[in-house]
Amino acid sequence: MNRGAHKGGTAKGRFRSLPTLRRLVCRLVVAFFLYLPCLLFGGCAASKPQHVDRSLMREKGSARRNEGVPERYPIGCPDVLEITVVGRPEYTGRRTVRPDGRIDLGELGQPRVEGRAAPEVIHLIAGLLALPPEYVDVRVAEYHSQVLYLFGEVNGLQRTVPYRGQETVLDLLQRAGGITSGAAPDDVFVVRSRILDGQRPEVFHVDLRAIVLKQDQKTNLRLQPFDQIHVGATRRARLEKCFPPWLRPLYQLVCGLSSTPKSDRVTR
Repeated sequence: MNRGAHKGGTAKGRFRSLPTLRRLVCRLVVAFFLYLPCLLFGGCAASKPQHVDRSLMREKGSARRNEGVPERYPIGCPDVLEITVVGRPEYTGRRTVRPDGRIDLGELGQPRVEGRAAPEVIHLIAGLLALPPEYVDVRVAEYHSQVLYLFGEVNGLQRTVPYRGQETVLDLLQRAGGITSGAAPDDVFVVRSRILDGQRPEVFHVDLRAIVLKQDQKTNLRLQPFDQIHVGATRRARLEKCFPPWLRPLYQLVCGLSSTPKSDRVTR
C-alpha cells in the first residue's frame, strides 16, 4: 500500500510539474520573439552614445561660461537674499522677497527689489544707508521665483528645477545630475513657450554630442525662465521599456554583448 501510494504520489508530482515546465517553455518562446525586433530593427546594434553621459559630468567649463550670470538674475518673490553690511549687523542676514516685491529692512523701510539684479539692490541699500557700495553685499541665497522643466532621460525624476539665471543647457544638465545611459545626445530640444509675450512657441535643437565631445558651443543655448528641456531616448532604451521587468536583465545582457563598439573592446 505504501509503495503504491508512493508511486501514485510521484506520478502526481510529475503531472504537477508539467504546468511549470509549460510556463517556462512559453517564457522562452516569448523571450525569443521579443528578441527578434532587437535584431531586425537594430535595437541591440545601436551602440551607447560614446559615453556622453559620463563626459557631460566631467566637463569643467561651467565657471567660465557662467561668469556674471548670477549678477544678472532678476530677483522675485519668494527668493531669499543674503545681505551683508559692513559694521551694521542689524541689516545683515537673510531676507525673503514678499509677494509685493519688497524686503523688510527694519528702520530703513521696505524697499522694492523685485525685477532688480543683485548689483542694483546693493546700490539701493547703500544709498539708503549713505554708505559706499563696497560696504554692502547682496546675493541670492535661495532661488524660488522661477523654474525650468526637465523631461525625458535625465537622472532622477522628470521635474522642475530652480532657474538661476541664463546658464547653458550643458550647465543645467550638470546641475541636475546628468543624463541617463539611455539618453540620445542628438535628440535634445528646448521649448520656449512665449506665452507671456503672446508669441508662438520656439523650439531649439541642442547637439549635446557636439557640445560635450567636440567642444562645439553653437547649440549650447542659454536658458530663460520656464524653458522646457526634453532629452530623448535611444532606440535601444525605448525598446527596453517594452519588455516586462523580469525580462529586462536578459535583454540588457544580450544587447550588451552584441552592441559593444569595437573601439571599446580595444580600449578595454
